[in-house]
Amino acid sequence: MKTVVLQVVMTPITSESKDKGACGMTLEGSNVAITVYVLFLFIALALSYLYAWKGIELTGLFGSQVAVATVMNLFLGACAIFGWFFYAWGTSEALFLSGLVLGAILLVVSEVALITTLFVRRDKLLEAYRERMDNGVSNRGSR
Repeated sequence: MKTVVLQVVMTPITSESKDKGACGMTLEGSNVAITVYVLFLFIALALSYLYAWKGIELTGLFGSQVAVATVMNLFLGACAIFGWFFYAWGTSEALFLSGLVLGAILLVVSEVALITTLFVRRDKLLEAYRERMDNGVSNRGSR
C-alpha cells in the first residue's frame, strides 16, 4: 500500500500577485455586473414561480406546470450565465470562472427552491383551483 503525501505551498498575497491574478478566484472590481447578474437570476426564479402559481391555479395541472416552470427557470438562468460569459471573457480568467461558479450554484439553489416551494404549496394551489371551479360552475348554473 502506497502512502500519498500532499504538500500545500502557502505564498503571501502581494499587490504584484493580485495584479497577475495569482490570488485565486475573485469577484472584486465588478460590483455592478455581479449585482445585475445575481438580480437577473433572482428575477428568473420569481417569474418561474409566478408562472407555476398562476398556471396551477388556472388549470389544476400540477406536474406539467412545475415542469414548465423549472425549464423556464433553467433557460433564464442559462441566459444569465451566457451574458456573464460575454461580460467576463475579456476581463480576466479569475472573474470569468468565479462568475461561472456563482451562477451555477445560484441556478441549482433556485431550481431546488422553486421545486420545493411548489411542492410545499401544492395543496393550497390545487385547493384554489377547486374553489375557482366550484364557484365558476355554481355561478354559471345560477344565471
